[in-house]
Amino acid sequence: MKLTIGCLFLSAVGVVSFGPDLLILRRAPSHHHPLSDGKSSIDIKAVSTTDALLFLEQAKALRQEASALQKQLNDEKEERIRRETEKIDSLIDLLLFHGSTNYYNEPQNNMSNSTAVQTTGMRSKAQLMNTEEQVAELLIAKRLNYDQVNKMFDRICELANRPQSIDSCSPLLSLLLDAACKVDCLEREDNPNKRWNHRVERNLRQKLFALGYGIRIEDVQKKNEVKSITGEKDYY
Repeated sequence: MKLTIGCLFLSAVGVVSFGPDLLILRRAPSHHHPLSDGKSSIDIKAVSTTDALLFLEQAKALRQEASALQKQLNDEKEERIRRETEKIDSLIDLLLFHGSTNYYNEPQNNMSNSTAVQTTGMRSKAQLMNTEEQVAELLIAKRLNYDQVNKMFDRICELANRPQSIDSCSPLLSLLLDAACKVDCLEREDNPNKRWNHRVERNLRQKLFALGYGIRIEDVQKKNEVKSITGEKDYY
């Protein structure tokens, strides 16, 4: 049946040229509807495989270009995060520590709360922590604001490698919050740091309380912002 249809098609349409690059079909002369000049009508349809291959190569080049651009954007983002992390780590060292001492095989239970221990092999490094008053003075002198202190808070939680809560938090976190409370308690006119909003300790304590229940305040705030825009409501 397929062969018969093909034969009928070829009887009606004559193949003028059939090559690797171009296929041209001509309509066979019609005896029923001759043209005024005596010639048959010609219907030419051409499909170029060269053009198709060219389009495929262009699409492939565009995909490669898009992939390279995405990789560049990802690398730039990672570099920004790395620089920001280094900046926050330097800020933590500047505010919370005032020196360090090296020792070997000294038991950690002999270390007081005023030290933080980092162990590498058989050698340990104890960083001496500033007092609450010293940290508060630095918060004022360095003109820090809530965003910077909040980033320090997040970084300390990340480095702690354990859940943080009001009842159980890192000594560094406790020192930072106590120092922030001292600055919060200052009268605005007595605080030279005009970038301080005097709600730093309160906001970070709320954040620490939520962390104790596995809740991230930032996630809740983003969700509420989306709801305020979309009008979405919670149904219980």
